[in-house]
Amino acid sequence: MWKSRAVRQRPSSRVKHVFSNAPIYDLIFRDLSPRTLLWLSRTCHMIHAAVTQFFRRAYNINQHLSRYFPDPLSFRSLQARTGLIISGSNALQFLDRTFYREADLDIYSHAGHVYEVLEWIESFGYHFEPHKYQEKDWHDQVSPDWDGTMPRMPRVPLQAQDEARLSRYSNIAEVYTFKRLVMMDGEQVELQVQVIEAVNNPIDTIMRYHSTCVMNIITFDAAYSFYPIATFEDRSALKIPGSRHRPAVLAKYIKRGWRVYSVFGPGDLARPYDSPFLPNVTRWVGDRHCWTIPLDTSGVKLRTALSPSSEHFSWDPSTQNGWTMLTKPSSHSESNFSEPKMDADLIMTTIFRYNYMVPTKSLSLAIREWAFSQGALYHETVTRDDWTWCVYRHTTHLNCIDTCV
Repeated sequence: MWKSRAVRQRPSSRVKHVFSNAPIYDLIFRDLSPRTLLWLSRTCHMIHAAVTQFFRRAYNINQHLSRYFPDPLSFRSLQARTGLIISGSNALQFLDRTFYREADLDIYSHAGHVYEVLEWIESFGYHFEPHKYQEKDWHDQVSPDWDGTMPRMPRVPLQAQDEARLSRYSNIAEVYTFKRLVMMDGEQVELQVQVIEAVNNPIDTIMRYHSTCVMNIITFDAAYSFYPIATFEDRSALKIPGSRHRPAVLAKYIKRGWRVYSVFGPGDLARPYDSPFLPNVTRWVGDRHCWTIPLDTSGVKLRTALSPSSEHFSWDPSTQNGWTMLTKPSSHSESNFSEPKMDADLIMTTIFRYNYMVPTKSLSLAIREWAFSQGALYHETVTRDDWTWCVYRHTTHLNCIDTCV
């Protein structure tokens, strides 16, 4: 009697079965690096579609934020109207698809938006926990009446206690800590949110942090990694001299798997565009060297015009900042190697609602000259209630944004 043979699946059928079932291909994709996923997505239409769907689930910002806020869209709308950004270990976790149980949420605010941000956080059940130099009620310390038309001169030298209090930070005006107890999976968990008020702007503050692995941000509409090859492919970081962070902070990221270097390697300087740290290369947030993940903005309320005569802008102001990682001789006299120095010119003018950092002196000089003339006109003509806020937008890099899918 003849026995029927089992029908053998063709290889193409097996591939189709794997990459059309999310529970299967998610197990494959979850351990792959972003660049490997990008390469994989270019093999065929079917796998490209699978990678695209995986990215939508893996980088679901609303789900990511729901740990801290029951209404993440409300928080992202706050980001959209204030330029508030997420950075630190939380942004790193989001991009790295990992979770640090002990980590908090660090959010960075432009000057003049702190009052609105703190009120919003408090409305979601968080309680302010002042440090010893702060008032018990943050309302006694933060004013809602910020006047952006006042000259933005450098701050006066810090008092001794202020220097001691902020010795760990660079370009930070104040840090406001909020905590909240919640039940998660039958366990009581304490959540912590820190609002960092930037002296100049959030990007300027972040670029002065301890190393390149934390130079990642999340805005209301995208997530950006400034040094993605080093951070997520090589799992390496370059220490930034003069950041004034405690050694324990850097050690925390070494324990999490990053190799930290104190100086550039010989190959970095010989081939800067091949180096993951891009020494002496002019950079912009969102340029082709960044890893950019566009986020779904459905349900996010965008900002309105700041005044009837002001130009309207819907993008995040952080994306209009640039810098250059310069090389300088190592501080160790016996060394022939170079260490990094973050360099940029600050634009602080009443013509713009926000302060910006630009990577070239010629551009900053041109902007300042224009702003001086424009500012003289408006300061002679109108008051703050009728002020016209002009828009600064650097456009040469906008078509160079890299996405993973």
